[in-house]
Amino acid sequence: MTHPTRRRYRESPSDNVDENAPNGEVELPDAVEKGVRCEIKDVYYTPVEGKLGEYHWVDEKPLDGQSTPAWKTKKERETYAIISFNKRKDSDSDWSTSYVQINNSKVHTALEKILEGYPNLTQYELKIFQPPYLPFFHRWTEFTQYIEHESDEDTWHYLNLLRNMLLPRLDDTFTRWEEVEGTGHVAFNNLDLAFDPGDFAIRVCNGFRSASVFRRGSFGCTCDGRRFFDAYVDVVDWDGRRCGLLSQTWRVWEYRGLRALTALSVSPLRAHPDKEAIETALISRGRVFEKLRGQFFMAYTDEHEERVNERTVIDARAYHKFSGNSFPRFAKLSEIGRLTWAQSMNRYSSSYDGDVDAPMEIDLTPLTDGQCLLCVPTVKCFNIESKKWDNLDLTKFHEIPWSERAFDSLVLDSEEKDLLLALVDREEFKNSKPFDDFISGKGQGMIMLLTGPPGVGKTLTAESVAEHLRRPLYKVGAGDLGISASSVERCLDVALKLCSHWQAVLLIDEADVFMEARTANNLQRNELVSVFLRLLEYYCGIMILTTNRMRSIDTAFESRIDITLTYNSLTEADRKQVWKNFLRNFDSKDMDIDEAAIDDLAKWAFNGRQIKSAIKTARILAAKKKQPLNAKHLNVVLNLRSKALGLMDGGTAHGGNEATMNGVKPA
Repeated sequence: MTHPTRRRYRESPSDNVDENAPNGEVELPDAVEKGVRCEIKDVYYTPVEGKLGEYHWVDEKPLDGQSTPAWKTKKERETYAIISFNKRKDSDSDWSTSYVQINNSKVHTALEKILEGYPNLTQYELKIFQPPYLPFFHRWTEFTQYIEHESDEDTWHYLNLLRNMLLPRLDDTFTRWEEVEGTGHVAFNNLDLAFDPGDFAIRVCNGFRSASVFRRGSFGCTCDGRRFFDAYVDVVDWDGRRCGLLSQTWRVWEYRGLRALTALSVSPLRAHPDKEAIETALISRGRVFEKLRGQFFMAYTDEHEERVNERTVIDARAYHKFSGNSFPRFAKLSEIGRLTWAQSMNRYSSSYDGDVDAPMEIDLTPLTDGQCLLCVPTVKCFNIESKKWDNLDLTKFHEIPWSERAFDSLVLDSEEKDLLLALVDREEFKNSKPFDDFISGKGQGMIMLLTGPPGVGKTLTAESVAEHLRRPLYKVGAGDLGISASSVERCLDVALKLCSHWQAVLLIDEADVFMEARTANNLQRNELVSVFLRLLEYYCGIMILTTNRMRSIDTAFESRIDITLTYNSLTEADRKQVWKNFLRNFDSKDMDIDEAAIDDLAKWAFNGRQIKSAIKTARILAAKKKQPLNAKHLNVVLNLRSKALGLMDGGTAHGGNEATMNGVKPA
């Protein structure tokens, strides 16, 4: 940078009170004005003799083993406009500046204007500066131009004194910066010069490209000696109520030699030749982020991770409330790129500093292009199948491919289907808006009990109800809830709250352990049943319970269950329908199974779950042979399964419901 010639500018009002003198310094009497001498005073760090760990600053370079009492010179020292505090590592080292203190109030006033908006500078830091003096480096043009236009003669002299002090100290910094700007390559030790506070920074991490506002950077070192450069940045995120600026740390690990700025994991956006295209792409993604503020039930597909149509609830508020990750503390969006000292002192606040369950307004103010540019690349969500909280790529969400024939697959009598449809098609379930909170109260939900042997369609019924209503299906098993009353109450309470909040259909599979009749000699089980009954009493929503042991259920559940559907073992006609339901999902070119083959397959006395598993295994066999799926592939799998079941059942092979086959395919 060039050094402009002197010009004039009007004087600004100043404040002569130094509220932040360094530790150990003594305030001057009001009669003595600080910083009036237009000179630089050098002082030197000296240990206090006989007092380990204590030190003071003296006016002359001390000889080894000698020191000057600090109190004799403090008052006079404060009259200097600038004090340079010097230290050395040991007696053989040269003296170097530890920090400089600016005492002149007119310089303070000027610096408040010159460094206005510079991130993280407090009032104290406007008077104390440490090498390498990056605020002056980044604002050197503004600093020199301010001096050019300064109209007050005294102020000009004070500022010029500061400039002349900084010039030799910044000379090496400017040289290194010119090398970075001129070549587009940077050494690790010069990374702090590659970023300007308030500029946009780009990071590539885990396949995501993100933008941020750079605030400051610092070098550090791990315990094992590995060095790094940390960039402290601001991004835009959503907490379930509002958008705000979230502080993040982006790290660059030490490397050897020079690297292109654009090849770094964190780089300034201005260094990229295609920065306009990058901005356009990130703003476009930010618009998607903007649309996903709120609660949504969507499908997630990531072919690289082999995840296809995973049912997912996008809900940042629930994520922070239930996942164990606390609510973030945001700065206001209006502070992007312009964080003054006053804002930095209390910049962060949470939308949920009060009761997180209390109703509150959701701020969906449209985002600007600049705000969209800074939006994080992921959304906080809950995987319905795995019941895990996650942050997922927001560009991979899409509408759920709903099944329009959900109830057609159920092997139920027509009267039972009609009753089931009538119950779930009630206005409070069918027409309520997704994710609206239910009105609290007693007995406003619907509880269904499905009983019967395994593999006859109980789970499929729950899936069909959720599919028909286009709601999430939240599955819970005994293994998810635990065995102690406290564990069941805690886990089930979370499940009930989530399902009520999302209007999900709650399926509690194999609920026998929580519903078994209470007895006088099993207090632990009695407590489990009592907890379960109490939680059911106040649940508002659709709950489906499945059991294989209807006769052992406690009689208290009778008044709480709205409908009980009993499933019998599958008949041959039922099995034929199950085979058809599964096989109709195949394209004709991928399957070679006719009606006669299905009739033959239906003679195997397997339940629905076993049929589904057999098709899955046979499909792998067909793919290995590069053939369409046919009856031969299926019969190989069914024969093996029949033999295995025969061994498990002491020589009798069956599908868990009716006829025995002794491991031989029926005629």
